[in-house]
Amino acid sequence: MILVNIESLSLSELRNIAEQEGISDSDVMDRDELVEALQEKYEEEDDAPDSDTNTRYLSGITDFRGMGNYVEGLPGVVDLPDDYADTEIHLVLRNCLWAYCFWTFSQKDADEIADTGRSVYLSVTIMADGKTEHFEVPAALGDNEWNLSIPYGNGWAEVSLVSGKGDERRVHAVSKRIQLIDPYWLRHEDEMKASDLLYRVYLSLLKTKEGAVVENQVVEDIVELFRKEDIR
Repeated sequence: MILVNIESLSLSELRNIAEQEGISDSDVMDRDELVEALQEKYEEEDDAPDSDTNTRYLSGITDFRGMGNYVEGLPGVVDLPDDYADTEIHLVLRNCLWAYCFWTFSQKDADEIADTGRSVYLSVTIMADGKTEHFEVPAALGDNEWNLSIPYGNGWAEVSLVSGKGDERRVHAVSKRIQLIDPYWLRHEDEMKASDLLYRVYLSLLKTKEGAVVENQVVEDIVELFRKEDIR
């Protein structure tokens, strides 16, 4: 197996990798020579009976989950700290129905929450199609990530990292707002209906191996929309 994205690595990264792999004269090779030398080396190893493809370099900042000896010394590669100085929360859109939320407490905040016995919550605010919704998701102090179900439509979503005890609430951090996605084909059903092939291709991408449509609100709404059109 050839290196993935090897040509995207910098010259200094390639030289560090080549040096670790024992390629002679790597310090005087140019980028093309280094890429070729590394590719040849790994092709030879792939042909070996006991080939270990786990040592492949995917990028210059890959940590290989415990295989740090393979990237030690690469420029820009540093060990991640066990904790961070600031309390932060971030919200990232995965698709039109799900968002990924991750956060970290500073050691000071974590100690204070533990000492006072407060509970941790995610306070979610969603504004979609002119309607605002608030809800809370309970979390443990040791948690640091969560998947949030969100509606599609025009609007935004944000999440706050909160701790509380009784009626007391303290907001520790608030994420940036993310823009919700409005599914194109739900608003342009005539275009899809004009092309049976487009309709079949779109739905086929969201089916299991057994042919059942996966649980997806957008797909269900599209199917329901077409059923209504057929009834008319």
